[in-house]
Amino acid sequence: MNREEALLVSSSSISGIAWGANTIVVPIYLTQLGLPPFYVGLLLSASIVFSSSLGFIFSVLADAHGRKRFAMISRAISALAFLLLFMRIPYAYAFSSSWGGGGLVNAMLAEKTSNVENDLSLINSLSIVSSLIGALLPLALPIRLIFLVDSSVALASLLLISMIHERYRGTGRVFFRLSVTMGKFSTEAIIGLGAGIVIPLMSLWFNLKFNVSARQMSPVFALSDLTLALTVLAAPRLAARVGMVRAIVLTHVAAIILLVVLPFSPSFAIASTVFVVRNALMNMGNPLLSSMILRLMPENQRASATSFINLLSSIPRAAGPSIGGYLFGEGNLYYPFFITAGLYSAATALFYVFFRNARLESVKV
Repeated sequence: MNREEALLVSSSSISGIAWGANTIVVPIYLTQLGLPPFYVGLLLSASIVFSSSLGFIFSVLADAHGRKRFAMISRAISALAFLLLFMRIPYAYAFSSSWGGGGLVNAMLAEKTSNVENDLSLINSLSIVSSLIGALLPLALPIRLIFLVDSSVALASLLLISMIHERYRGTGRVFFRLSVTMGKFSTEAIIGLGAGIVIPLMSLWFNLKFNVSARQMSPVFALSDLTLALTVLAAPRLAARVGMVRAIVLTHVAAIILLVVLPFSPSFAIASTVFVVRNALMNMGNPLLSSMILRLMPENQRASATSFINLLSSIPRAAGPSIGGYLFGEGNLYYPFFITAGLYSAATALFYVFFRNARLESVKV
Protein backbone atom coordinates (compact mmCIF):
# COMPACT_ATOMS: atom_id res chain seq x y z
CA MET A 1 0.00 0.00 0.00
CA ASN A 2 1.41 3.37 -1.04
CA ARG A 3 1.36 6.56 1.05
CA GLU A 4 -1.72 8.10 -0.54
CA GLU A 5 -3.68 4.86 -0.28
CA ALA A 6 -2.83 4.81 3.42
CA LEU A 7 -3.98 8.42 3.85
CA LEU A 8 -7.33 7.73 2.17
CA VAL A 9 -7.85 4.50 4.11
CA SER A 10 -7.05 6.32 7.36
CA SER A 11 -9.32 9.26 6.53
CA SER A 12 -12.29 6.99 5.96
CA SER A 13 -11.49 4.65 8.82
CA ILE A 14 -11.29 7.17 11.66
CA SER A 15 -14.76 8.45 10.78
CA GLY A 16 -16.04 5.23 12.32
CA ILE A 17 -15.37 6.67 15.78
CA ALA A 18 -18.26 9.10 15.42
CA TRP A 19 -20.52 6.45 13.90
CA GLY A 20 -19.85 3.97 16.72
CA ALA A 21 -20.51 6.50 19.46
CA ASN A 22 -23.52 8.15 17.87
CA THR A 23 -25.34 4.89 17.20
CA ILE A 24 -25.69 4.61 20.97
CA VAL A 25 -25.80 8.16 22.26
CA VAL A 26 -27.71 10.23 19.70
CA PRO A 27 -31.24 8.84 20.31
CA ILE A 28 -30.70 9.03 24.07
CA TYR A 29 -29.10 12.52 23.93
CA LEU A 30 -31.96 13.86 21.83
CA THR A 31 -34.49 12.58 24.37
CA GLN A 32 -32.45 14.22 27.14
CA LEU A 33 -32.83 17.49 25.23
CA GLY A 34 -36.60 17.07 25.45
CA LEU A 35 -37.55 15.37 22.18
CA PRO A 36 -40.10 12.49 22.41
CA PRO A 37 -39.35 9.22 20.48
CA PHE A 38 -41.45 10.23 17.47
CA TYR A 39 -39.57 13.52 17.06
CA VAL A 40 -36.26 11.73 17.54
CA GLY A 41 -37.26 9.54 14.59
CA LEU A 42 -38.17 12.61 12.53
CA LEU A 43 -34.83 14.25 13.22
CA LEU A 44 -32.95 11.08 12.27
CA SER A 45 -34.99 11.03 9.08
CA ALA A 46 -34.12 14.65 8.33
CA SER A 47 -30.43 13.88 8.79
CA ILE A 48 -30.60 11.09 6.23
CA VAL A 49 -32.44 13.30 3.71
CA PHE A 50 -29.98 16.20 4.03
CA SER A 51 -26.82 14.09 3.94
CA SER A 52 -27.85 11.87 1.02
CA SER A 53 -29.42 14.60 -1.15
CA LEU A 54 -26.62 17.11 -0.70
CA GLY A 55 -24.06 14.29 -0.89
CA PHE A 56 -25.38 13.41 -4.34
CA ILE A 57 -25.10 17.05 -5.46
CA PHE A 58 -21.54 17.21 -4.08
CA SER A 59 -20.62 14.03 -5.94
CA VAL A 60 -21.97 15.22 -9.30
CA LEU A 61 -19.98 18.43 -8.86
CA ALA A 62 -16.94 16.40 -7.80
CA ASP A 63 -17.05 14.23 -10.93
CA ALA A 64 -17.06 17.48 -12.91
CA HIS A 65 -14.40 19.42 -10.98
CA GLY A 66 -12.42 16.95 -8.83
CA ARG A 67 -13.27 15.06 -5.67
CA LYS A 68 -10.75 16.30 -3.10
CA ARG A 69 -12.18 19.76 -2.41
CA PHE A 70 -15.72 18.47 -1.97
CA ALA A 71 -14.57 15.67 0.33
CA MET A 72 -12.87 18.30 2.50
CA ILE A 73 -15.94 20.56 2.53
CA SER A 74 -18.13 17.65 3.65
CA ARG A 75 -15.81 16.98 6.61
CA ALA A 76 -15.83 20.66 7.58
CA ILE A 77 -19.64 20.77 7.67
CA SER A 78 -19.74 17.64 9.83
CA ALA A 79 -17.23 19.11 12.28
CA LEU A 80 -19.33 22.26 12.67
CA ALA A 81 -22.57 20.28 13.14
CA PHE A 82 -21.06 18.17 15.92
CA LEU A 83 -19.83 21.31 17.64
CA LEU A 84 -23.37 22.72 17.55
CA LEU A 85 -24.69 19.47 19.04
CA PHE A 86 -22.26 19.93 21.91
CA MET A 87 -23.83 23.37 22.37
CA ARG A 88 -27.21 21.63 22.88
CA ILE A 89 -28.69 22.51 19.50
CA PRO A 90 -30.44 19.21 18.63
CA TYR A 91 -31.41 20.08 15.07
CA ALA A 92 -27.74 20.40 14.10
CA TYR A 93 -27.72 16.60 13.92
CA ALA A 94 -29.49 16.87 10.55
CA PHE A 95 -26.24 18.28 9.10
CA SER A 96 -23.74 16.02 10.88
CA SER A 97 -23.44 13.13 8.41
CA SER A 98 -20.63 13.29 5.87
CA TRP A 99 -22.19 14.66 2.67
CA GLY A 100 -21.11 12.10 0.09
CA GLY A 101 -17.67 11.93 1.67
CA GLY A 102 -17.50 8.14 1.62
CA GLY A 103 -18.29 7.89 -2.08
CA LEU A 104 -15.81 10.64 -2.90
CA VAL A 105 -13.02 8.90 -1.00
CA ASN A 106 -13.85 5.57 -2.67
CA ALA A 107 -13.61 7.22 -6.09
CA MET A 108 -10.27 8.80 -5.14
CA LEU A 109 -9.05 5.46 -3.85
CA ALA A 110 -9.92 3.70 -7.12
CA GLU A 111 -7.25 5.74 -8.93
CA LYS A 112 -4.61 4.95 -6.30
CA THR A 113 -5.01 1.19 -5.77
CA SER A 114 -4.45 -1.99 -7.74
CA ASN A 115 -6.70 -4.11 -5.50
CA VAL A 116 -9.92 -2.26 -4.74
CA GLU A 117 -11.67 -5.17 -2.95
CA ASN A 118 -8.88 -5.56 -0.40
CA ASP A 119 -8.61 -1.80 0.22
CA LEU A 120 -12.37 -1.41 0.63
CA SER A 121 -12.47 -4.38 2.99
CA LEU A 122 -9.61 -2.86 4.97
CA ILE A 123 -11.45 0.47 5.16
CA ASN A 124 -14.59 -1.27 6.37
CA SER A 125 -12.66 -3.32 8.92
CA LEU A 126 -10.67 -0.38 10.29
CA SER A 127 -13.81 1.79 10.31
CA ILE A 128 -15.49 -0.83 12.44
CA VAL A 129 -12.52 -0.98 14.81
CA SER A 130 -12.79 2.80 15.05
CA SER A 131 -16.50 2.50 15.72
CA LEU A 132 -15.67 0.04 18.50
CA ILE A 133 -13.60 2.81 20.09
CA GLY A 134 -16.53 5.15 19.61
CA ALA A 135 -18.93 2.66 21.16
CA LEU A 136 -16.74 2.56 24.27
CA LEU A 137 -16.69 6.35 24.69
CA PRO A 138 -19.86 6.42 26.85
CA LEU A 139 -17.91 4.41 29.44
CA ALA A 140 -15.38 7.23 29.78
CA LEU A 141 -17.17 10.46 28.83
CA PRO A 142 -20.49 12.16 29.44
CA ILE A 143 -22.67 11.98 26.35
CA ARG A 144 -22.38 15.69 25.60
CA LEU A 145 -18.56 15.65 25.48
CA ILE A 146 -18.63 12.86 22.91
CA PHE A 147 -19.73 15.39 20.29
CA LEU A 148 -16.49 17.32 20.81
CA VAL A 149 -14.64 14.10 20.00
CA ASP A 150 -16.80 13.68 16.88
CA SER A 151 -15.92 17.21 15.73
CA SER A 152 -12.21 16.56 16.24
CA VAL A 153 -12.41 13.32 14.25
CA ALA A 154 -14.07 15.09 11.31
CA LEU A 155 -11.31 17.73 11.31
CA ALA A 156 -8.61 15.02 11.43
CA SER A 157 -10.23 13.28 8.46
CA LEU A 158 -10.22 16.59 6.57
CA LEU A 159 -6.50 17.06 7.31
CA LEU A 160 -5.63 13.60 5.95
CA ILE A 161 -7.55 14.23 2.72
CA SER A 162 -5.76 17.58 2.29
CA MET A 163 -2.45 15.66 1.92
CA ILE A 164 -3.65 13.77 -1.18
CA HIS A 165 -2.52 14.70 -4.68
CA GLU A 166 -5.50 14.05 -6.92
CA ARG A 167 -4.74 13.11 -10.53
CA TYR A 168 -8.37 13.14 -11.63
CA ARG A 169 -9.31 16.63 -12.83
CA GLY A 170 -12.94 16.05 -13.72
CA THR A 171 -14.89 16.28 -16.94
CA GLY A 172 -15.21 20.05 -16.72
CA ARG A 173 -19.00 19.92 -16.95
CA VAL A 174 -21.78 18.94 -14.60
CA PHE A 175 -23.33 15.76 -15.99
CA PHE A 176 -25.29 12.82 -14.67
CA ARG A 177 -26.94 10.03 -16.62
CA LEU A 178 -29.10 7.35 -15.05
CA SER A 179 -28.06 3.95 -16.42
CA VAL A 180 -29.68 0.53 -16.37
CA THR A 181 -26.96 -0.66 -13.99
CA MET A 182 -27.75 2.09 -11.50
CA GLY A 183 -31.42 1.17 -11.76
CA LYS A 184 -30.65 -2.41 -10.77
CA PHE A 185 -29.12 -1.14 -7.55
CA SER A 186 -32.58 0.18 -6.65
CA THR A 187 -32.75 -2.88 -4.38
CA GLU A 188 -30.78 -0.68 -1.98
CA ALA A 189 -33.89 1.51 -1.64
CA ILE A 190 -35.79 -1.44 -0.17
CA ILE A 191 -32.87 -2.30 2.10
CA GLY A 192 -32.70 1.33 3.18
CA LEU A 193 -36.36 1.52 4.15
CA GLY A 194 -36.10 -1.69 6.17
CA ALA A 195 -32.90 -0.63 7.90
CA GLY A 196 -34.28 2.78 8.78
CA ILE A 197 -37.20 1.32 10.71
CA VAL A 198 -35.11 -0.36 13.41
CA ILE A 199 -31.33 0.05 13.03
CA PRO A 200 -30.97 3.76 14.02
CA LEU A 201 -33.24 3.10 17.01
CA MET A 202 -31.65 -0.09 18.36
CA SER A 203 -30.25 1.59 21.46
CA LEU A 204 -33.72 2.99 22.14
CA TRP A 205 -35.23 -0.50 21.64
CA PHE A 206 -32.78 -2.02 24.15
CA ASN A 207 -33.66 0.74 26.58
CA LEU A 208 -37.42 0.25 26.20
CA LYS A 209 -37.29 -3.56 26.13
CA PHE A 210 -34.81 -4.25 28.94
CA ASN A 211 -34.50 -0.85 30.70
CA VAL A 212 -30.72 -0.72 30.15
CA SER A 213 -28.63 2.45 30.03
CA ALA A 214 -26.14 3.69 27.42
CA ARG A 215 -23.33 2.59 29.73
CA GLN A 216 -24.72 -0.97 29.86
CA MET A 217 -25.21 -1.05 26.07
CA SER A 218 -21.76 0.29 25.27
CA PRO A 219 -19.85 -3.04 25.53
CA VAL A 220 -22.48 -4.76 23.36
CA PHE A 221 -22.15 -2.24 20.54
CA ALA A 222 -18.37 -2.38 20.88
CA LEU A 223 -18.39 -6.17 20.61
CA SER A 224 -20.69 -5.89 17.60
CA ASP A 225 -18.21 -3.59 15.91
CA LEU A 226 -15.25 -5.86 16.71
CA THR A 227 -17.05 -8.91 15.34
CA LEU A 228 -17.98 -7.07 12.15
CA ALA A 229 -14.39 -5.83 11.71
CA LEU A 230 -13.19 -9.44 11.64
CA THR A 231 -15.93 -10.75 9.37
CA VAL A 232 -15.51 -7.91 6.84
CA LEU A 233 -11.90 -8.98 6.31
CA ALA A 234 -13.21 -12.42 5.34
CA ALA A 235 -15.61 -11.04 2.72
CA PRO A 236 -13.13 -11.09 -0.22
CA ARG A 237 -12.25 -14.72 0.58
CA LEU A 238 -15.91 -15.72 0.69
CA ALA A 239 -16.48 -13.90 -2.61
CA ALA A 240 -13.51 -15.72 -4.15
CA ARG A 241 -15.11 -19.06 -3.23
CA VAL A 242 -18.76 -18.46 -4.15
CA GLY A 243 -18.74 -15.19 -6.12
CA MET A 244 -19.57 -11.63 -5.04
CA VAL A 245 -23.30 -11.87 -5.62
CA ARG A 246 -23.76 -15.20 -3.85
CA ALA A 247 -21.61 -14.03 -0.92
CA ILE A 248 -23.86 -10.99 -0.40
CA VAL A 249 -27.06 -13.04 -0.75
CA LEU A 250 -26.01 -15.85 1.59
CA THR A 251 -24.95 -13.52 4.40
CA HIS A 252 -28.16 -11.49 4.03
CA VAL A 253 -30.39 -14.56 4.28
CA ALA A 254 -28.72 -15.70 7.49
CA ALA A 255 -29.00 -12.18 8.96
CA ILE A 256 -32.70 -11.93 8.09
CA ILE A 257 -33.46 -15.13 10.01
CA LEU A 258 -31.75 -13.73 13.10
CA LEU A 259 -33.61 -10.43 12.72
CA VAL A 260 -36.93 -12.26 13.06
CA VAL A 261 -35.63 -14.05 16.16
CA LEU A 262 -34.25 -10.92 17.87
CA PRO A 263 -37.45 -9.35 19.32
CA PHE A 264 -38.37 -12.66 21.01
CA SER A 265 -35.15 -12.68 23.04
CA PRO A 266 -36.06 -13.25 26.71
CA SER A 267 -33.08 -11.38 28.17
CA PHE A 268 -30.67 -8.57 27.39
CA ALA A 269 -27.78 -11.06 27.17
CA ILE A 270 -29.51 -13.23 24.56
CA ALA A 271 -30.76 -10.23 22.60
CA SER A 272 -27.24 -8.80 22.59
CA THR A 273 -25.78 -12.04 21.22
CA VAL A 274 -28.33 -12.23 18.41
CA PHE A 275 -27.81 -8.53 17.66
CA VAL A 276 -24.02 -8.94 17.37
CA VAL A 277 -24.16 -11.95 15.03
CA ARG A 278 -26.94 -10.45 12.88
CA ASN A 279 -25.05 -7.19 12.47
CA ALA A 280 -21.91 -9.00 11.33
CA LEU A 281 -23.72 -11.13 8.77
CA MET A 282 -25.84 -8.32 7.31
CA ASN A 283 -22.95 -5.90 6.84
CA MET A 284 -19.92 -8.04 6.00
CA GLY A 285 -20.76 -7.80 2.29
CA ASN A 286 -20.67 -3.98 2.21
CA PRO A 287 -17.16 -3.73 0.72
CA LEU A 288 -18.19 -6.23 -1.97
CA LEU A 289 -21.17 -4.07 -2.89
CA SER A 290 -18.95 -0.96 -3.05
CA SER A 291 -16.51 -2.84 -5.26
CA MET A 292 -19.32 -3.91 -7.59
CA ILE A 293 -20.34 -0.27 -8.07
CA LEU A 294 -16.78 0.85 -8.82
CA ARG A 295 -16.26 -2.04 -11.23
CA LEU A 296 -19.50 -1.54 -13.14
CA MET A 297 -19.31 2.27 -13.53
CA PRO A 298 -16.94 4.33 -15.73
CA GLU A 299 -14.30 6.45 -13.98
CA ASN A 300 -16.00 9.80 -14.64
CA GLN A 301 -19.22 8.62 -12.96
CA ARG A 302 -17.91 6.65 -9.98
CA ALA A 303 -18.50 9.30 -7.31
CA SER A 304 -21.91 10.36 -8.62
CA ALA A 305 -23.04 6.75 -9.18
CA THR A 306 -21.98 5.77 -5.67
CA SER A 307 -23.81 8.76 -4.17
CA PHE A 308 -26.88 8.21 -6.34
CA ILE A 309 -27.14 4.60 -5.16
CA ASN A 310 -26.67 5.87 -1.60
CA LEU A 311 -29.46 8.35 -2.29
CA LEU A 312 -31.70 5.50 -3.47
CA SER A 313 -31.07 3.84 -0.12
CA SER A 314 -31.18 6.93 2.03
CA ILE A 315 -34.46 8.56 1.01
CA PRO A 316 -36.56 5.50 1.97
CA ARG A 317 -34.27 5.02 4.99
CA ALA A 318 -35.24 8.52 6.07
CA ALA A 319 -38.87 7.43 6.43
CA GLY A 320 -37.89 4.45 8.54
CA PRO A 321 -37.04 6.09 11.90
CA SER A 322 -40.38 7.89 11.89
CA ILE A 323 -42.18 4.57 11.44
CA GLY A 324 -40.04 2.81 14.02
CA GLY A 325 -40.20 5.72 16.46
CA TYR A 326 -43.99 5.81 16.19
CA LEU A 327 -44.36 2.06 16.76
CA PHE A 328 -41.90 2.08 19.67
CA GLY A 329 -43.72 5.07 21.15
CA GLU A 330 -46.95 3.06 20.98
CA GLY A 331 -45.27 0.23 22.91
CA ASN A 332 -44.97 -2.13 19.90
CA LEU A 333 -41.48 -3.62 20.07
CA TYR A 334 -42.07 -6.52 17.63
CA TYR A 335 -43.68 -5.34 14.38
CA PRO A 336 -40.79 -3.11 13.26
CA PHE A 337 -38.50 -6.16 13.11
CA PHE A 338 -40.99 -8.16 11.05
CA ILE A 339 -41.49 -5.29 8.60
CA THR A 340 -37.74 -4.89 8.20
CA ALA A 341 -37.22 -8.63 7.68
CA GLY A 342 -39.87 -8.68 4.94
CA LEU A 343 -38.29 -5.73 3.14
CA TYR A 344 -34.79 -7.24 3.42
CA SER A 345 -36.07 -10.53 1.98
CA ALA A 346 -37.65 -8.84 -1.05
CA ALA A 347 -34.54 -6.77 -1.72
CA THR A 348 -32.19 -9.75 -1.44
CA ALA A 349 -34.28 -11.82 -3.86
CA LEU A 350 -34.36 -8.99 -6.42
CA PHE A 351 -30.62 -8.36 -6.03
CA TYR A 352 -29.91 -11.99 -6.88
CA VAL A 353 -32.20 -11.88 -9.92
CA PHE A 354 -30.61 -8.67 -11.24
CA PHE A 355 -26.94 -9.58 -10.73
CA ARG A 356 -26.71 -13.38 -10.70
CA ASN A 357 -25.15 -13.42 -14.18
CA ALA A 358 -22.94 -10.34 -13.79
CA ARG A 359 -19.37 -10.98 -14.99
CA LEU A 360 -17.62 -8.87 -12.38
CA GLU A 361 -14.28 -10.66 -12.60
CA SER A 362 -13.77 -9.39 -16.16
CA VAL A 363 -14.32 -5.74 -15.23
CA LYS A 364 -11.15 -3.89 -14.19
CA VAL A 365 -11.06 -0.90 -11.87
